[in-house]
Amino acid sequence: MADNLLLSASRNNVRECVEVAQERNLGIEVMAFAFPDILEKCFDPYDPWMSPRAIRIRGAFYQGRLLGKISAAVIVLLDWLAPKFFRKAMKIEQRNYPITVAQKILAADSIEQPQLALEQLMSVAVPDSSKYGAAWGLGFPWMSKNGLYNSDIPFVTHTPYAMEALCRLMSFKACHEDAKKHFSCTWRFLESLFVLHEDCTTLALSYAPTNEPRIVINANAYACFAYCLHAEKNVSRSNQARGRALRIARYVVQQQQTNGAWYYYADDLPGNFIDCFHSCFIIKNLIKASKLDDDVRALVAESIQRGKQYIDENFFDKKKGLVKRFTARDIKDPFIWDLYDQAEYLGILIELSELDRAEKLCKAARASFVCNGDWYSKIDILGFRWGENFSRWGITPFHFSEKKLKIIRQNKA
Repeated sequence: MADNLLLSASRNNVRECVEVAQERNLGIEVMAFAFPDILEKCFDPYDPWMSPRAIRIRGAFYQGRLLGKISAAVIVLLDWLAPKFFRKAMKIEQRNYPITVAQKILAADSIEQPQLALEQLMSVAVPDSSKYGAAWGLGFPWMSKNGLYNSDIPFVTHTPYAMEALCRLMSFKACHEDAKKHFSCTWRFLESLFVLHEDCTTLALSYAPTNEPRIVINANAYACFAYCLHAEKNVSRSNQARGRALRIARYVVQQQQTNGAWYYYADDLPGNFIDCFHSCFIIKNLIKASKLDDDVRALVAESIQRGKQYIDENFFDKKKGLVKRFTARDIKDPFIWDLYDQAEYLGILIELSELDRAEKLCKAARASFVCNGDWYSKIDILGFRWGENFSRWGITPFHFSEKKLKIIRQNKA
């Protein structure tokens, strides 16, 4: 067989592409991102934790109750050993995820129907626009250490992806004005976030529009980037947005440990941890913010390098060619490798122009997380792949970063 032929097909020509591949005995990989229908339903690692009973169990677990710990362990065990059967038995249905919709818009080769893409993006926004403006969340209820967030609560860790998607859609005449209007409305969401820390030079905001007991550091890195986007795109809010971005960036930098790491929470209370992809979230958003604002770049440049060095030295496994999950953890589970970690580390390598290392990571991740054409989200302690085609969890983010790498390579060829 000849070398693999990479074809980017739309719905209008996918059949022709397949016919060409068959006639010429060629391999074919059709990039899903080229399709205008971006509302792809899938299962997710959080499926077992969305029901009211599971939410109560997770809450009891975080409170340290024995029954909560036992019940949570049973759910984790069943989901690990028989994910398909467990979802079928629990009558769990596949669903759309807002962050996946936004990332597919960003990664598409071309958008043949930009107005449709905009409608689909807005269809997964939180419904209460009068309260939050334009904003996006998980799309399902989530019990965290900070408490319960219902399915209609927007997050600052999700909305910036939709903001970037709106910026792309603004480039199309057919939906420029509508996309611009929705982008402007994301300001209301940012301003709805609670101020959890503030002094003359720093600012820290909540993860969601609620008064949370603990500050999440990566959420503030996202907020910094979101305000930088407004400083660039929203002329009427530019100075105000820029001021907030600088103060938040300074707070994130101050929370960095002397070894270059960031904890998940900005405190030393029980339940804190240091993991790879949340660390990458911080670095990624500081990099993107620095590209939009010179003062932010001067403030965070050294912090970015120290954070990247910490990941290289403490997360990256040279023998496996992948990044590990934790360097400090509070909860154990049966998984040792996670595609989400690889996806976010890949994104950082690309942002910092370490393209050769990015290529090697792509190959290692594909070798580990792909089997018979299906992608898997995690690998367990027994070496088995888990989470078949769970798009939101690592798969779409990895494709998103991998696509960026391919475009850069093509432009340099």
